[in-house]
Amino acid sequence: MKGSIEKSIAAIAGILLGVLSYHLFYGWYDIFPWAIAALIIGYISKNRRSSMINGAIFGYLLFLVYITMGYRGKTDIRSLSVFIGFNLLFSLVGAIAGVVGAFIGNWVKSILSRSKKDE
Repeated sequence: MKGSIEKSIAAIAGILLGVLSYHLFYGWYDIFPWAIAALIIGYISKNRRSSMINGAIFGYLLFLVYITMGYRGKTDIRSLSVFIGFNLLFSLVGAIAGVVGAFIGNWVKSILSRSKKDE
């Protein structure tokens, strides 16, 4: 049950951050809040595997929402189908970035917990 709650939080965070960053920031510097959120998701995840899954969900939905909100192209079927295909494939880049960020967040958590045990 806890795992599904973590996944839901990662999904909601990706969607909300995608909407907020499109409306509030919209620039190359969007990457900073995205990276911080991915690190936090990795840090709060219970283990490495769940952090990577949660990071993938977060990154995929973040890119999907952000790119979809920015679409200002044609609305004919062909243009939309090309855009949807591009969006779904490019969101995989977001999933990979989310996995990397969450992995690093979980790695930092393991280092900090080891240093506490050594004291």
